[in-house]
Amino acid sequence: MGRLLLMMMGTGVLLLLPGRLAAADKLKLADGDRVVLVGNTLIEREQRYGYWETALTSHYHDKRIIFRNLGWSGDTVFGDAQARFGTAADGFKHLKEHVHALKPTVIIAGYGLNESFKGKAGLPEFLKGLDALLDMLAQTKARIVLLSPLRQEDLGRPLPDPTEQNKNLQMYRDALRKVADKRGDPFVDLFDLPGRTTRGKPAAPLTDNGIHLTAFGYWRTTETVANELGLERPRWRVTLDGKGNSAAQGARVVLDKRNPLSFKVTDAELPVPPLPPRAPVKVPPADLERVLHVKGLAPGKYVLKIDGKVMMSAGAEAWAAGVKLRRGPEIDQVEQLRQAILRKNRLYFHRWRPQNETYLFGFRKHEQGKNAREIVQFDPLIAKVETEIARLRVPVSHQYDLIPEREKK
Repeated sequence: MGRLLLMMMGTGVLLLLPGRLAAADKLKLADGDRVVLVGNTLIEREQRYGYWETALTSHYHDKRIIFRNLGWSGDTVFGDAQARFGTAADGFKHLKEHVHALKPTVIIAGYGLNESFKGKAGLPEFLKGLDALLDMLAQTKARIVLLSPLRQEDLGRPLPDPTEQNKNLQMYRDALRKVADKRGDPFVDLFDLPGRTTRGKPAAPLTDNGIHLTAFGYWRTTETVANELGLERPRWRVTLDGKGNSAAQGARVVLDKRNPLSFKVTDAELPVPPLPPRAPVKVPPADLERVLHVKGLAPGKYVLKIDGKVMMSAGAEAWAAGVKLRRGPEIDQVEQLRQAILRKNRLYFHRWRPQNETYLFGFRKHEQGKNAREIVQFDPLIAKVETEIARLRVPVSHQYDLIPEREKK
């Protein structure tokens, strides 16, 4: 059954589902892969926050991988939301044209939430539409990964009690799993990401209305989604004994032979981005913390400098026990990476979904259709940001120095 993840430590307990993907099914991205995300609001809103994409990008920092988000809020396997002024068939055709134009090698598809409101009676229709969608996506020869819908989070009244709707969601989740198994596609079970609660409200809600993830929701679910896709981020632990010996997990350490408290650190991959503003928790869970142990120090306080900048100060006993590093250039870099990804996503969104689409490509194109030629001008802008992403995704070496506080100047 895989592994059971225990998360939200210190903020209430959130039990996440056992890992669904078997080792043989884990998603492995290769150099040159083009990953296209399709689906409903869960997919579309991810491009607004970028935490999932940042995790995948930083994990595969040595590979050139392009991500394109074609999510459409409220969409279904039939293409209903993309119909605009036409029919669902028009919406389906619209999605097909854009997916095929991108020539994906990997497709991550998230559907089932909107269809589930029809309950058991709507399940046969959903499965028929799902097969048609997957047949269309399979024409690209891309590897396809199916995501389940999320459980509806119970945020208490006056919002509706989600008990009955969660039965529908579970039914559609099970149906998606069977289809994935039949087709041999990896299946990522997200159903239990919003955890069960005992008193109406979770300690730290992941959604703003029970259905749609907040910035914190995407941040908090990133590690689980990454693990479900087969990406196991190494915990960051660095230990020095003050005598010229070191041990590291999730990083490479090179000691200065002349000074055992001076060393260079290069992360195996960038850390998790910092908590989003207004997050309901103040510190990350223990499994995401970066911890530096320095043993054998003489009594007194010691200052940690990274690249010459003071990061923090702690006593010898605290350093021996392990100090959590919540600031530093690596954390700055991964946030810069995320921001670059957000810029790229905004540019691509306007590339494929221009706000004046009706005038450019629709029934009023006779008025301003000549301006449609400007849409391709987004391409060099996107390419420029992709170059920035390629630079920012790669960990770099940083100089760490631990010095007695009296000598910090």
